[in-house]
Amino acid sequence: MNINLKAVIEQEFDSLFTRTTGYMELDKRIASTFKNRKELLTVLESPAVPLHNNGSEIAVREGVLKRKISYGTRSDLGKAAWENMLSIRDTCRKLKVGFFEYVRDIYSNDFCMPRLADLLAKAE
Repeated sequence: MNINLKAVIEQEFDSLFTRTTGYMELDKRIASTFKNRKELLTVLESPAVPLHNNGSEIAVREGVLKRKISYGTRSDLGKAAWENMLSIRDTCRKLKVGFFEYVRDIYSNDFCMPRLADLLAKAE
């Protein structure tokens, strides 16, 4: 990123979030935002960092829906198993790997498909 543009953005951020308005709740919110300055401006140093957390929100949505529909699992092991399968399915979706084929490959002991960890390492 252009050093001048980065400096301008940082100055604008500082100017905006060091103001006081006279309204206590608004001033608290502005100060709270300023405390997170480093995290909020991370994208200036690392442009690959997403500006939102939509991916994370979408990833947990299915688990929340399942829990609402079925009133949760019967045990902690069941909960862990369900969360692992959702995580595997989400990773398969992101890597464009067939989830059912991947699970079948593991449970059949064929191991013809590459492991997700290997695919993730190549993607990075």
